[in-house]
Amino acid sequence: MVIKGHLQLSLLQNSFGYSHCLQHSMQSITLHNHNIMSTPTISKEKPNKLVSRVLILGGTGRVGASTATALSHLCPGLQLKIGGRNRKQGTALVSSLGENSEFVELDIYNQRMLKEALEGVDVVVHAAGPFKVQDKCAVLKAAISSKTAYVDVCDNTDYALRAKGLHEKAIAAGIPAITTAGICPGVSNVMAAKLVDAARNRDGATPESLRFSYYVAGSGGVGPTMLLSCMYLLDEEAIAYDKGKEVKLKPYSGVLNIDFGEGIGKKDAYLLNLPEVRSAHQILKVPTVSARFGSDPFFWNWAMQASARFLPKEFLRDKNKVFKIVQSIDPLVRIVDEISGQSLSMRVDLNCTDGKKKVGLFTHKKLSVSAGYAAAAFVLAVLEGSTKPGVWFPEEPEGIAVDARKVLLERATQGTSNFVMQ
Repeated sequence: MVIKGHLQLSLLQNSFGYSHCLQHSMQSITLHNHNIMSTPTISKEKPNKLVSRVLILGGTGRVGASTATALSHLCPGLQLKIGGRNRKQGTALVSSLGENSEFVELDIYNQRMLKEALEGVDVVVHAAGPFKVQDKCAVLKAAISSKTAYVDVCDNTDYALRAKGLHEKAIAAGIPAITTAGICPGVSNVMAAKLVDAARNRDGATPESLRFSYYVAGSGGVGPTMLLSCMYLLDEEAIAYDKGKEVKLKPYSGVLNIDFGEGIGKKDAYLLNLPEVRSAHQILKVPTVSARFGSDPFFWNWAMQASARFLPKEFLRDKNKVFKIVQSIDPLVRIVDEISGQSLSMRVDLNCTDGKKKVGLFTHKKLSVSAGYAAAAFVLAVLEGSTKPGVWFPEEPEGIAVDARKVLLERATQGTSNFVMQ
């Protein structure tokens, strides 16, 4: 199988070993009553300079720009194409990235522009959200048509399932693709997969329940994108699984007080309909799965609860009206970010039938930065041949090979203040 562009996949596997991009070692990590303390240290070797080209769609947005910056740091030899509609921002980003980058002005809904941008590209990163409003997976279809490997940072269940529906076409084209390959979902899925694998294969235990919990201070530095994504989820029932049975619950209900460890502490988190619930249940074979999200300051959670309870579903389904609301409060969001910070914390709890428990925790002071390293880690895994042809979720071994998960997490956790898998 060949990734289109300058290098064959076999060449990438041989010339671009994991150690050439980033070695990330962790000093001692301890866990006391789920308060997690760690001190990461990072050492790098000089990376091989690849000729591979990566196109980042939504590259002038905060997540896309962060992905480009992370890729340029992890592997300076990559050729980066920044795709977006804002030429001024694109030009400024390219200037900061250096000579191995270029800006291409395009609209992802314009098939001609998209086709031209994909020419000569090895991997396309779709970071042009929100995905809730994208009905046809146009970028993935274009990637399959042009035989270009694909990674997206989708956080919407319906979009992810539509992407999965193109699985056979991706296989026929010989193209590897990973959907929901961001930070959460994405890195959180891989964390869950490692915990489940350790429980089953190392401890001989039977996983019983899996809980994803996320906390973001303010907007996490990604601006109105975070609020927009959450608002779009308020018209969807929160899907969870209880002993193998699918249950539908009210959005932003079922509050739990979650301990996110040192630096964050205990925060309230609420049920939302997130794609990792379904994929983890089906792929990891855990009978009980749920996902929750919470934010600071506290009135954001109150506002979300009130919106879920009192705003008509017809209003929440009107994407233009929701967008206008979010736009109108954008100045407030930016002020809140300055006060509350921009941190992200993820906690994955696995309980087994014998009473054994496993915990994964990830904390970073800036969501916008960690989201970029997360997406970059998936891109490099694809370039290194970790992904088979087809459309995969991050926890599927055909998406990220079992022996590649450790390296992916080492890259994705760069800059974390807390990271533990125990």
